[in-house]
Amino acid sequence: MRFYIVCALILGLGCTAEGESDEPLRITLPRVYPPVREATPTELIANAQYAVALPPLGELGSARQRQAAGSADIDLGTAVRERFFSGGPTDLLRIVKDLDDRVLGLDTDPSAHECLTASPVSVSYTLPGGQTFGVKLQCLLEFPAGPVGGAGWVAFGFDQAAVAVADAGPVEASEGNDFYLVEGQATGMGGAYHISGSTGSVQGWIAVADRAAPTNSQVIMHLLTDKPADTLELALAGSGVGFCSGHLKADADHLFVSGKTNAAPPPGAAMRGQYCAAARAGCFAVTALATDLGEASPSCSGVNSSAFAMRASLDASTDTGANVTPGNIHQYFGTRPSGIPAF
Repeated sequence: MRFYIVCALILGLGCTAEGESDEPLRITLPRVYPPVREATPTELIANAQYAVALPPLGELGSARQRQAAGSADIDLGTAVRERFFSGGPTDLLRIVKDLDDRVLGLDTDPSAHECLTASPVSVSYTLPGGQTFGVKLQCLLEFPAGPVGGAGWVAFGFDQAAVAVADAGPVEASEGNDFYLVEGQATGMGGAYHISGSTGSVQGWIAVADRAAPTNSQVIMHLLTDKPADTLELALAGSGVGFCSGHLKADADHLFVSGKTNAAPPPGAAMRGQYCAAARAGCFAVTALATDLGEASPSCSGVNSSAFAMRASLDASTDTGANVTPGNIHQYFGTRPSGIPAF
């Protein structure tokens, strides 16, 4: 039996066909990093690995010192660049690039891996704020600890399975071509992603967590890129990441940030979890992240809170309505999905 994979969709997602070639047919697995990097303004990136050219880092060093000391006046734009685009465990681009590296190089010849043509299994994740995230998975592989992370698993699948046929004529593989990818580790590090086959936009949930080291950075992030609009949106909550709660959106020119940064406890106060500054917001040109243009600046009209596509907030403060407990973030992706065929 030969496998014929045809995809009418564009964007290079999904499946490829080799016609009558003797070369084995392989299914192309879409990547997460390229669309996320494309939606991220270069000026926002302080990790040289993911930015061709960088603006001066300006006050990054003093900003980190002020934030470590619990100062509430840290520049929100600078804090976002330092905490989520500067390397380390919460660097968004590093996280998605490492995920791609786990699956690059896999032999995706359907004749060698039956799961590639198996019917996808629906899995739903329950997340903060009463939110859920559904994925469809066909294949699962386990991996040992290595240069891109600890031991864990990766599972992936398309919205509809490719079709295996016995005749010599190619057939259409799937009507839809959405792609899903999940990774996880028993310690709690992991995430789930959806790449739209029609637009190339990415939605994902990412957990940076370690159940064995609760004093380390713990954060849950909700990611959304809009390829047609060329925007990136991120909601987050956690501890040890500079923000108890945050929501940001960026286009090619401006960044809007709202949230609660970490703050020092009042003098003489007994410790009861982390202390957080009052909620505030700001608008920044991506070329001048230390200069707040003001929450109501018309420069951010396309990315401010009224333009957020993700309406639910994430909050790990002790305020009424908070919906994230940092010590529980490891639970979201710490269990391997069941019922998925092995790759």
